[in-house]
Amino acid sequence: MTLKQLAAWAQSQINNTAQPEVRPEIGVTVLQLIDELEQLQNRVKELEVKQSTTA
Repeated sequence: MTLKQLAAWAQSQINNTAQPEVRPEIGVTVLQLIDELEQLQNRVKELEVKQSTTA
């Protein structure tokens, strides 16, 4: 599932137009996004530490 598809699904939830169904791939996608975000946050922290030690 792409971010565009996830956004469309989320918008359908907001608009109350979604059909009731089980969508486990959405849970998987959300967990993947969370993992990616955590990795990016860790990288930002590493860069901040590196910058503060060279300043």
